[in-house]
This record gives sequence, structure tokens and C-alpha cells, in this order.
Amino acid sequence: MNSDDPVVQQKAVLETEKRLLLLEEHQEEDGCKTTLNKTTISPPQAPAENADELSPEAFLASVEKDAKKRAKRRRENKVLADALKEEGNEAFVKGDYETAILHYSQGLEKLKDMKVLYTNRAQAYIKLGDYQKALGDCDWALKCDEKCTKAYFHMGKAHLALKNYSASRECYQKILEINPKLQTQMKEHLNQVHLQEKADLQEQEAHELLDSGKDTAVTTKKLLESLSKPDQMPLFYAGGMEILTEMMKDCTERTLFRIHGGFRIISDNEVIRRCFSMTGKDVVEETICVSVLKLWQAVCSENEENQRLLMMHPDWARLVPSLLASRVLAIQQESLALLVQLAQTDNGRSLVISHLDLTR
Repeated sequence: MNSDDPVVQQKAVLETEKRLLLLEEHQEEDGCKTTLNKTTISPPQAPAENADELSPEAFLASVEKDAKKRAKRRRENKVLADALKEEGNEAFVKGDYETAILHYSQGLEKLKDMKVLYTNRAQAYIKLGDYQKALGDCDWALKCDEKCTKAYFHMGKAHLALKNYSASRECYQKILEINPKLQTQMKEHLNQVHLQEKADLQEQEAHELLDSGKDTAVTTKKLLESLSKPDQMPLFYAGGMEILTEMMKDCTERTLFRIHGGFRIISDNEVIRRCFSMTGKDVVEETICVSVLKLWQAVCSENEENQRLLMMHPDWARLVPSLLASRVLAIQQESLALLVQLAQTDNGRSLVISHLDLTR
């Protein structure tokens, strides 16, 4: 009826009158007749009360106003989330990982799609050994950005810690697909996955050998138990290490040395430590030092995990240069032989460079 077309208006009037007549007949049947004025049909226009009745212009204006409000609220939340992220980072640097997680979580309450908060919190979870939660945060970061390399990086570390070697490898390879420029870094991490998987398999085989009751496996364990006894005569330890060196013929025996704490037992032995620290060594002390160096060569031969454990020992960087500079020719020779052996592989050379300062 609001149309400008007379034909349309007339049609609408006729249709309305027809409905009114039907209504009148129905009311008469119920015994209640209503008198209707059919001469004027011009109801007033009711004001719009909801979005469906808004004009297009008013509706768009309402949408724009709402969008501006949401954008303003998001900017305010972004400022708060950034501040909480910085507080979390400060706590992380101090080693207070629980507090860091708390701040990152508070930041995510302000802005749920801030990927850096997820990756930072994942890193804190990894520090605490909570690898499953770290993986969950990495998944959320990837939902925010499917090409988030930091998420894949922390996911790779978490999977490696859980011994999910294939999954860890896939994460690092995914980073390479996203950013080929990171090839050098990812090659190092992929190599780490390979070495840890290899070490894990070696330890499984060593445990199987030990469970089988094979004489050599049992003897290795017993010898290490003997070497862990305190306050024995120096030659007792020298003899034990010489026998142990002769037994390190294959990878399984070298792995048994590792899983039974061989490196710790040797380095923690007070008699052996005293022999290494003495400047002017007597014959027995020289014998002890040479025996240890030969044992290290034997257990590190073709065993990357043993090499890593040896060179990451806190005393390694200090001890080797002093042994190379020893006045005792045999100690010099065995120290140099050990260093040459360690440098035979890419991984060994990398460990030597990163953990040893030979410029002094």
C-alpha cells in the first residue's frame, strides 16, 4: 500500500477488504459482531523497533558502530596482553617458569588469538617438563597461524623429550618447508633427533643384554660398582679401569658403561680427582690419569652419546687443556689421542669447538 503504483495500491486494498470480510463472518458465527469502517484504510506507519525493520542505511550504521567498539576493545586488550607477555618474559629469564606461565595465561584471557603467548607458554612448559601441555599450546599457536615456525620448533623439542622421534623430525622438516633459509639450524636439530634416537636404541639393546645375564654385561656393572667404592688404594682404581677398558669392545658394552653411570662414577671419585689436580704427579698418579684417558677413548669410540656426555661434563673444558700441557709425556699423548678421536666425526668436531677452548 506504500507503493507509488496505483494498480498495486488498489490490489492491496481489495486484498485487505477480503480479509476483513472473512474476519467479520467468523466473528458473527461466534456471536460477537464487530462493526467495521470500510471506507478508510490507512493505518499509521509504526516506528521500527528492531534490526529487521531498520532501513539499510541505519542497519549499516549500527554495524559500523559495533565494529568500532569491538576494534577499540581489541586494541585495549592488546595493550594489556603485551604488558602481561613482557612480565612473563621477565619471569622466564629469571627461571621462574610457573610465574611466567601465569602471566602468559592472563594475557591469553585478554587476547585468545595471540600466538606468541602460546609459544612462550609452551617454552615454559618444556622447561618444567610438562611436554603434553607444551604440545597443546603449540597446536593453538598453529590455529592462529598455520605457518608459525616457533610453534613447530617447540613442538619438535617436546616430541623429542617424549621420544616421539618421527613426530619431532616432521616438525623440523615442516620448518624447512616454511622457511628454507633455516636449513643450517634445522640440520643441527634433525641431527640431534637422529643421535638421541640412536642412543635410545643402544640403551634398549644394552638392557636386553643385561637382562639376558650375559657375563660381560654383568661384569661391566660389577666393575663400575667396585670403582664407586670410596677410599680404596689408587692402584685398585687403576686396575679396575684397565679391565673395564679391555671390555669396551662393542657399542653395547660402551652403552652399558653409560647407563650404569660410568662417567659420573669416574668423575666423582675423590682419589681420581686428586690425581688429575696434582701438578707434580708421582708414578701412581700418572698411571691413574693415563688409565682414565684410555678408558675415555674406549667408551667414546663410535658412540656419539658417550662423546656428548664426556664433553658436556663441567670439568671437561678446564681439564683437557691442562692435560695437553702436562709435563708427563704419556698424559700428553693420551690426551691428544682422545682429542683426535673425538674430532673424527662432524658431530664430534662440533662438540669440541663448542665445549673446549684450545686458544689458552
